[in-house]
Amino acid sequence: MSTTNTAADQSLLEMIAADERSLLRTGAVARELLARHADLPLHGARLKYGGEIHLKAPTAEDVRAWAARLDAEVTERTADPGYGPFRHTDVVTVIDGVRVHVWHCHMFSEAEAAAWRENRGRS
Repeated sequence: MSTTNTAADQSLLEMIAADERSLLRTGAVARELLARHADLPLHGARLKYGGEIHLKAPTAEDVRAWAARLDAEVTERTADPGYGPFRHTDVVTVIDGVRVHVWHCHMFSEAEAAAWRENRGRS
């Protein structure tokens, strides 16, 4: 690496510093969110680039509980990409400028998949 500090080098360092500040802020929001709602179950928590928190809930009902607590809408979608149908249950909201995504994915059992296909995906 060059020891000279050009304007381009400084600009890159400023970009890195801005990302570090963003991630630290996102982490602080995540810690506060988890502490405030410690009674709601989770299987995982990840900080994502760009100021996002992804929380993996154990069940779709747990996502609904998070949605009620966060006063946010739940969305559900079912898809069959060819290896078997699955249902995503999600809630997305913004807290203190940070996007929070709570989600659960349910892979259908063979019986559930057969029933879903029989109803042409209406269930």
